[in-house]
Amino acid sequence: MILLSILAAIGGGLFFRRHKRHARKPNISAHIPELLDILLVLVRAGHGPATAVAQLHYWAHKDLYQPLLQAHTQLLNGTRFADAIQTLRIELGTSVYPLCDILLSADRDGLPITSVLDQLAYHAHLERQRMQDINARQLPVKLLFPLTCCILPSFVLLAMVPLLVNSLTVVSGQLF
Repeated sequence: MILLSILAAIGGGLFFRRHKRHARKPNISAHIPELLDILLVLVRAGHGPATAVAQLHYWAHKDLYQPLLQAHTQLLNGTRFADAIQTLRIELGTSVYPLCDILLSADRDGLPITSVLDQLAYHAHLERQRMQDINARQLPVKLLFPLTCCILPSFVLLAMVPLLVNSLTVVSGQLF
């Protein structure tokens, strides 16, 4: 039993060390619904696409802060809106392609984008809910290791060993 607990501790230590060694890559797509909501509030408040993008970094998640601040700085320095959005698109990856396309077409054509942003935000929230459901279904598998290596051995030590010791003392007392 002691050997089993030592092996579990070593295995857990190796697992956490390996998990800690890999740097956490920011999950940009998880924060897109909030980004869309903030952008929608700014657009509904009367800001154009360029000024709304320039103000997004104030309320965005910390994983999105640096690229949005870079876009803000580019817009303040006089960079064209299309170039700033292209840089933002490269920095944030594929999860913001639809948003960037909508912003570029709204700036170029001058069309209202609130209804399109509403639809995009709705679908982003549905996608996030779907991903959370998948993560919730994977949770029992992830909790299997702590259950088998920590809780079950402690159950054996606390419930079964005293019964075994008691029965052995009763049997040995009857034999002698």
